[in-house]
Amino acid sequence: MKTKKIISLFLSTLLVLSLAGCGNTSAGAAKGEAVSGSLVLYTSEPEELVSELIAAFNREYPDVAIELFRSGTGKVTAKMDAELATGSTMANLIWFADIGYMKNLDEQGMLVHYKAPNAAGIDPSYVYGDGFGTEVRLIYNVIAYNTAEVSAAPADWQDVTKEEYRGSFAIADPNYSGGSFTALVTHVQYPDAVGWKWYEDIMANECRFEQSNGALMTKVSSGEYKAAEIVDFQIRAAKAEGSPVDLVYPASGAVLVPTPLCIMNNVPEDSLEAAKAFVNWCLSDTAQEMLAAQQYIPVGNVAGPEGAPKASEIRVLPFDLDYFTRESAGIRETYTERFGGTEG
Repeated sequence: MKTKKIISLFLSTLLVLSLAGCGNTSAGAAKGEAVSGSLVLYTSEPEELVSELIAAFNREYPDVAIELFRSGTGKVTAKMDAELATGSTMANLIWFADIGYMKNLDEQGMLVHYKAPNAAGIDPSYVYGDGFGTEVRLIYNVIAYNTAEVSAAPADWQDVTKEEYRGSFAIADPNYSGGSFTALVTHVQYPDAVGWKWYEDIMANECRFEQSNGALMTKVSSGEYKAAEIVDFQIRAAKAEGSPVDLVYPASGAVLVPTPLCIMNNVPEDSLEAAKAFVNWCLSDTAQEMLAAQQYIPVGNVAGPEGAPKASEIRVLPFDLDYFTRESAGIRETYTERFGGTEG
């Protein structure tokens, strides 16, 4: 009888282990081949970099199709507004530099709240509003300069208002570039560090404008501009490719540009798990390492780009989402009234 009990216990243990093994297999399938769907992503991120990311995601999730629409933040939100005015947008995933716009969508109940399992390993401040959006890498507005044209690197925002930068400093159009607009709002919030006066000073110093950070990168690299306010990853990429450029995180504080990845609530039911899988995968070590290779500062626990500081080492002008949401419309209007539209 005792022998029979031992055999029975042994067989029961084998059964439990077998079921556990089946459970793990099923979970693995759910992470990959079992997940399917069709999604549309609207983004302001560089198309070639996002396409690389999607291709890597599809190697693990081959049955998820992601269609991409890419333009500057202003044009992305204008497209969404036009579509929403007719009832709905085609976007199921959104990823661009206007967190105020995203918060407004969330307040209208248009975003899915999702806390990705992989987000457990990142700074909780990078998950916004109980999960309406999640940072998957970090970008900062900084000062870039041409090392062949500038003998002494600028150290802070005020340095580029000096005479030596007259007509040779540029920014991206805040009415087109979400990163530049985020910098504008953040700068205005901190008048002792930057404020409206900085914009008055750069305008008086014949500041130049481009629609996008990409155009700024090209012209700083060529020496057409001595310096520019620009997102950090693009200058790191240009430097890594041999361009005579470098960047500084301003002493009074760089500007963290929130660009969360969000899921729209119009995602088809049979594609919701696919949308969640994409967000969660973007926080995986595989994706984080790829983003670091693209010169972004990762949010995950992986090594960042060579020579780049860790996020904890960067002094920033603190971003205040409530202030941004409350004040951004008025700041945009004031900017346009005082300095005119610069998009061209």
